[in-house]
Amino acid sequence: MNPVYSLLSHTVEAWVRQEKGNSQSLVNGLLKHIEARGRLRPPQKEAVQTYLWIKFKGGNRKLSQMIRDGLLHDEQTARTYPNYRNFGDNYVGHFLNQFFQDNGLANLHRRLVNDPQGEDTDWGKFLDELLHDFDYANYLFSLPMGAGKTFLMACFIYLDLHFSTLFQRRDERFAHNFVIFAPHAAKTAILPSLRTIRDFDPEWALPKADADRLRRVVSIEVLDSLSSKRKDKLHGNNPNLEKVNRLRQTNDFGMVFITNAEKVVLERYDDRDRAHADSLKKRSQADLLDERKLEEIEKSNALREALSMVPNLTVILDEVHHAYGSTGNGEKKLRRAVGILNQRGNINTVIGLSGTPYVKSRIEVGGEAIRLNQIQDIVYHYPLNVGIGKFLKRPDIKGANIEEKAFVKQALAEFFKSYDKTYASGAKSKVAFYCPSIKNLNEEILPVVQEWYSENRPGREEEIFRFYSKVDKQNKKYALPKDSLAVFNNLDRPHSKKRVILLVAVGAEGWDCRSLTSVVLPRQKTAKNFVLQTTCRCLREVDAAANERALVYLSRENYDTLNQELKDNYHLSISDLSKAEDSIQVQVRKPRLGKLKYKQVESRYRIVKRITPGAKEIKQLLRDFRFSAIKEKYRYEEGVVSSAIGRAGLVREGKTDYVEAEATPTFSFTDFLYDLAASSYGMLGPYELERQYGNELQGVHKQIAAELKWITLNPHIDLKDIIGFIIAGFMSSVEYGREARYCPAVATRKEHEKTKAVQHCPRSRAGVA
Repeated sequence: MNPVYSLLSHTVEAWVRQEKGNSQSLVNGLLKHIEARGRLRPPQKEAVQTYLWIKFKGGNRKLSQMIRDGLLHDEQTARTYPNYRNFGDNYVGHFLNQFFQDNGLANLHRRLVNDPQGEDTDWGKFLDELLHDFDYANYLFSLPMGAGKTFLMACFIYLDLHFSTLFQRRDERFAHNFVIFAPHAAKTAILPSLRTIRDFDPEWALPKADADRLRRVVSIEVLDSLSSKRKDKLHGNNPNLEKVNRLRQTNDFGMVFITNAEKVVLERYDDRDRAHADSLKKRSQADLLDERKLEEIEKSNALREALSMVPNLTVILDEVHHAYGSTGNGEKKLRRAVGILNQRGNINTVIGLSGTPYVKSRIEVGGEAIRLNQIQDIVYHYPLNVGIGKFLKRPDIKGANIEEKAFVKQALAEFFKSYDKTYASGAKSKVAFYCPSIKNLNEEILPVVQEWYSENRPGREEEIFRFYSKVDKQNKKYALPKDSLAVFNNLDRPHSKKRVILLVAVGAEGWDCRSLTSVVLPRQKTAKNFVLQTTCRCLREVDAAANERALVYLSRENYDTLNQELKDNYHLSISDLSKAEDSIQVQVRKPRLGKLKYKQVESRYRIVKRITPGAKEIKQLLRDFRFSAIKEKYRYEEGVVSSAIGRAGLVREGKTDYVEAEATPTFSFTDFLYDLAASSYGMLGPYELERQYGNELQGVHKQIAAELKWITLNPHIDLKDIIGFIIAGFMSSVEYGREARYCPAVATRKEHEKTKAVQHCPRSRAGVA
């Protein structure tokens, strides 16, 4: 449980009830208008209520300051916790008292109770670190994919501008201008999806007169032009910079810029630039950099300098989980971009939105540590499962533990059998395969898809579409056609004929393709958060979510991963590592190194005994062959597991029909003999095998032929492995010994134990009973 948004939700509900009871309330009038228009979804309306509380009741302060001021303190709730009387008017103590007990942090709670005033431990500093301690007010709104995060951004923008005009632009709670960041240029789908912010109708949130007035002053610019390194004669040296400067020359209000972090954190953001940013933030740049150096930096980083001079700015971060945690240089690029924009102190607020706010972090306090699995400055949270059937399709989640080729074909067959439909817009349903690499896509997955099409949808191969963002030198032969990006961005259009989408490293976030009806993860093991993100891609509502279904088809390992992630991430999970991470005082002394003594041990191997089986022994081994032993050792689940998403993870789990092999290979006795001969590397021929062991091999072949379907679908073993097990019975085996002796003539620095032993290895033929 996250105590910030849970406490805040109760506080906001009580405040909204109070405001609705006041006929003269500005907030009451606004909420009534939103209810009357009925265009915002429940999570959007609830997020707006939280936003209004933050602005009007919270004063747009940092969350840690709101806690210090007692704005999140509920006296009635606080009294229900033990040790309530220890803290008096110390609201930080009350908050941590609840936090530690709710999350089972017994050691830290004991320390807090014994030190409520923070004489030994700085509990205020701990609170700041718990809530990430940024230099600006930072709020995270957690809404699942499909809830309408992009339009919620637009709603926040128009509300801020509306209140700014009401209070004559003097109120520092409300911003005048905005920058919206997508996390990464490689996330191809995110920036196009943010363009839809232009489609938001401000009348959904404001009365018509106010909406019309703001329409005339709001200017939205997408900074997605070519890199500033390119000398474009038509658009100048830096088209993005020209867009910013053009607006700044005539406006200081209502500017909205949409871009990604790379446009601001350019390649030349080095240590010198970082010092510049830090010094500007401290208002002491003259002490660190002379005027010439400042001019050089500003010239090379003109775009970010221009954006940092935009006054009274709110920054909105899409997929904000990318801004938390650390990278090799100690900070996330998205968060660095925010810091650069704030170098002149112009940032009013930072608002983040994410559907997967699950970033691990670690906080130490007084030699003890806790680990957090979820971002802590969440002010509003709407669970994924609550949106299913309301604005998300109802997913059928299936897991199959079968060989990859059969897995891909089974997923395609299931999709076109039960999820092939045309939506009201004319767009046809689609299935996306997320592949681990470009090579895997083109050499492993694509041929199987094409083979399935030739057997089941001949002549429609144009429905198959590959897409990935970058091709390195090794994969140059798999370069995509130039129109691929345009095709990808228009997949949701009625005229698009693409049905099977093969992806690498794109489409996990921000991909707004509502007609996507199925997601398939063919790889056996995938990163945890990736599984959670990709499975949600096919859940966006098209016409009416209550009547729409989606198919999520996973390998068994990814199925288990999704189940665990759903259980873990619906509730905050914190591990108390204090016992494992107790600090110990250690005094380090530099040792005096003398002479090192070392020994060399020489090992020799020799064959003790060679055993060559005779014809009689081989025949007995073949007669004793039992395929049931192989099935026991290489067992797999032949059925497909099907379930749905519930409040506690995957629910109603059950087996569906067993998977059928689409085509079982023929395997005659002659094929069997030739395969055995090939596995013996020329030591035995097919004629010799049949002449000496024909009857026995006939019995073995009969058992294998009866299990060809099982072998075809098995992800752990195939036919050539079984042939290898059988031919091992014809081969000679040896027992060997090892002698180890001290060898003073050769020196190494590794100490060996003096040994002299002969080890015997028993004969072993795996797979033969």
